[in-house]
Amino acid sequence: MKNIICVLSCIIAIIYSVIYASLGTLSGNSGALSKIGLLHPVLFAIWGIITYFALAVNITIGYKKTKYRFYIPLLAVSLIGMLLTICFDFDYDKYNEYILHCVGSLTFSAITGVCVFLLFLLRKAYVLCAASGAILLTDLILLIIFKETAFIELMPIFAGYIMLCILNLNKEKSLVEIK
Repeated sequence: MKNIICVLSCIIAIIYSVIYASLGTLSGNSGALSKIGLLHPVLFAIWGIITYFALAVNITIGYKKTKYRFYIPLLAVSLIGMLLTICFDFDYDKYNEYILHCVGSLTFSAITGVCVFLLFLLRKAYVLCAASGAILLTDLILLIIFKETAFIELMPIFAGYIMLCILNLNKEKSLVEIK
């Protein structure tokens, strides 16, 4: 059942994200997810809830296979970040809302990224850990160079969905006792 929830939540989130992003342009700054949200606030809120749910479910499933529980308060802070992002407009004319939106977006992205990175590290999935680190670093560089676009914003999220599914669907190897 966990495998079905893991995969289904990611598939739904990817499909909705692609449909939502198609309301703008994938490569232009005007197509940034938050800018699309100015024209379609309800669809943006749905996108944020689906995205958070898919990541949180997969992170929770991944951490359940460890003895660590620090991910729970991290996911709570990440949720607060997502709520700030979807509840406040990305509109510079409403400066206070703009700041709260940006703080929320940064909080959600950073905390979720750290949570996923640490999960891969703790589960000794070193290839996934290195890949997630490289993706996050590449995303940061692209954001600095090109500013936000739907493609740059969705790249680490989609990579997270895929890597979390790989981790969660992978069977744990049991230790074999040699006599």
